[in-house]
Amino acid sequence: MFAHSAPNIKEPEIKYSEENGIKELIIRYPKSNGKLPGWVSFIKMKRYKKYHDIGLSILKEKGFSPDLVHCNVMNPAGIIAKYWRRKHKLPYVITEHWTGYLPSDGRYQSSAILKLSLPKIAKRSELILPVSEDLKNALSSNNLGKKFKVLRNVVNTNKFFPEEKNKDRFLVVADLEDQQKNISGILEAFKVFNLNNPEIKLSIAGGGPDEVSIKQKSKELGLEKLVTFHGRIPAESLNEILAKSFASILFSNYENLPCVIVESFSAGVPFIAPNVGGIAEIINKERGIIINKGNQQELAEALELILKNDFNREKLRNYALNNFSYEEIGQQLDKVYKEVIG
Repeated sequence: MFAHSAPNIKEPEIKYSEENGIKELIIRYPKSNGKLPGWVSFIKMKRYKKYHDIGLSILKEKGFSPDLVHCNVMNPAGIIAKYWRRKHKLPYVITEHWTGYLPSDGRYQSSAILKLSLPKIAKRSELILPVSEDLKNALSSNNLGKKFKVLRNVVNTNKFFPEEKNKDRFLVVADLEDQQKNISGILEAFKVFNLNNPEIKLSIAGGGPDEVSIKQKSKELGLEKLVTFHGRIPAESLNEILAKSFASILFSNYENLPCVIVESFSAGVPFIAPNVGGIAEIINKERGIIINKGNQQELAEALELILKNDFNREKLRNYALNNFSYEEIGQQLDKVYKEVIG
């Protein structure tokens, strides 16, 4: 079930569907407006709870009565989980993957509202499921939760698979937001690498607030004929580019555990990434190369090393299947649910 405020509607919109035994309910309701911030926040929270209650009532009328609530991140879904725990006696678990808890990000520590509300949500949960050990440690150090179990991100491994194509490039899949993703640093390192490898290209898939400046950076470095910006593209198109790639790249200043790494593994493609967040928990010498954050020379050298190494596509894919597929994560979630329900 999903409920959210929408700025351009005057009356609530309710959409219910059921396919292959899966029930889905989407509720859109009018956005709260006003000149008094405190009053608007109060009304916003009242409506948020109200329309989730309406949604739960609709689902019960359709024959669905939940045994527990599973939140995808604490904020804001945890507000409803804590509310329903009190009102309906429903236990809840939380999957957490927000980078804001990490010291390198700092958004949690800088928010007085989150520091006031989230510890109560975390404390009342039956279990918190961070997607990496690194994030578990960050949550624990912030006193966000009492019981943890690391449960990795899930990836649709049916959409990413090895294909036979001639390799001629590297691939970056990321939001074009330079402060975190450091796309400009990738371009600088690729410029150095390209001096000895003028025939190899770079594909960048994604969009974001710094798209214009990053494209301008590519032109300034004289890379416009070698770097292709694909924008945001569907999985099918992304898999085709992966098949042409020697490796995928991230050069972020901070991360948690990006799904793009596993998508690359699923396609049989190794990964180059910095040692930030939980990345080093899943990349080893059989799956790619770990470098130091912000070190452009190491990135340029890693691009060279990838060309000299022969990575086993079957092992890469099997690692993705055995640790991140729908089937594997589904089995782990089933075990968690049964333990919580008792």
